[in-house]
Amino acid sequence: MKSGFNHKLVNGRFEDPCLYVRIPWEKRAIMFDLGDIHNLSPSEIYRITDVFVTHTHIDHFVGFDMLLRTILRRESPVTIYGPPNITSCIQGKLRGYTWNLISDYPAVIHVCAFNGKTLYRTVFRAGNGFRRETVGKEDSDGTLAADPMFKVRAARLDHDVPCLAYSLEEEIHINIDRDRLLKMGLPVGPWLTEFKKAVRENRPKERVINAGGKRYRLGQLSDIALITKGRKISYATDIAINRRNAAGLITLVKGSDVFYCEAYFLEKDRDRAVERFHLTARASGMIAREADVKKLVITHISPKYKDCPEEVIGEAMAAFTDG
Repeated sequence: MKSGFNHKLVNGRFEDPCLYVRIPWEKRAIMFDLGDIHNLSPSEIYRITDVFVTHTHIDHFVGFDMLLRTILRRESPVTIYGPPNITSCIQGKLRGYTWNLISDYPAVIHVCAFNGKTLYRTVFRAGNGFRRETVGKEDSDGTLAADPMFKVRAARLDHDVPCLAYSLEEEIHINIDRDRLLKMGLPVGPWLTEFKKAVRENRPKERVINAGGKRYRLGQLSDIALITKGRKISYATDIAINRRNAAGLITLVKGSDVFYCEAYFLEKDRDRAVERFHLTARASGMIAREADVKKLVITHISPKYKDCPEEVIGEAMAAFTDG
């Protein structure tokens, strides 16, 4: 089944880990981590509406400035989620610039800091020089973002600092039955995006859809939609190798269709992995296997293995497939 999400790693396995996910039906994109994003085009960056930061080490957060510069004149806000210190880190970055000439700029940054139990909301607006405005807080079971189309959940893990892992789930997946479409004399076109959106949002059957120059009630078109369970993508990186982290991560990513996971060290360098609060390739594979994920994609490998990346990937895949 084809995913409703178009997802790709922005950089190579030895570079800053960033996952770009385009949501076609929304003409928007979300990011997991915000390291070096120069490999994205300006139009790709402009689409980003939500960013989910694991932690604020430089290789996961240095791209904030480039994102900010791209969206300064954009009407729609950007929302950035992250661990407890994300708000103060964004405030610090914003204070590093002079904002005396932006009072008419529309840019708004919503920040959501998650400590594992509570979500703290803050906003920064260009119109008031990006001064910090506290919005409020709410209890959270790990669900950070939810709408009729998808939801994002987080688990608080440890990297010697709080570090979040994330899962992205499509609520339902909609395929169009081309044979039924043709039998009804309906064309393929932009109207299908509106139709899919109405189905996802569970709009009333009397909702009118314009298709091929004619008006149809949503209920009249229901037979062209093949609705199946949505896809799940998970992302985790920079995680200390211990049982508590493994258990939390397995619970979060359980049943993922695609799991992007770090494999920073080889098992033979496990002592170094423990010292640096990272997973080994073998640990990544074992977590993916126990979580019953369908596909494991390895990312964030230590530069020390640049001459033998296949050894790292091979170790992870062996643990994933063979145990």
